[in-house]
Amino acid sequence: MMIDNYFIGLSAALLLWSQNALCIKQAQVELDISARSVARVVLYYDGLPLNDNNINFPLFVNDYSRRFEQTSPFFYLVGNVGQADIVFAEDNFFLSSADNSSASIFLKGDFIFRGQQKTATQYLRMPVLDDIAQKSPLNGAKVRFVSEHLASHYAKGRYSNVFTLIITPVI
Repeated sequence: MMIDNYFIGLSAALLLWSQNALCIKQAQVELDISARSVARVVLYYDGLPLNDNNINFPLFVNDYSRRFEQTSPFFYLVGNVGQADIVFAEDNFFLSSADNSSASIFLKGDFIFRGQQKTATQYLRMPVLDDIAQKSPLNGAKVRFVSEHLASHYAKGRYSNVFTLIITPVI
């Protein structure tokens, strides 16, 4: 009889424990995981990424046109968006005399993209490459500056200015 009481007591204890075990709430943790990627575009000039935001761009007298003139090598945009707009911030391009005189050289600035010229004061939409290894003349652009007058029109001296190219990712 004692053994029966023992089994009944043990059975009752197991039954109560199993019901209490089911009543215990499980610990839960919810993870709200998110990521944000921002648009990123890097300018590659002459095959290299532009790190210091400065390009030396001297103008020389062209043997045929006799004007101050220079066309850049191709530049490319590389990043994580499909396209970007480029434009120069300035409305007029001119070089001021470094000799503190009032002399200036006025320039015409153009983008050359897929063989066509477009003024550098208007937005040009360009493809953005995933990798610079994808570069070709079809997805790169050049910049060209030409003086308004013949080089002989300008006073002897040194002229310079800084122009700002703005790159806006298209999202």
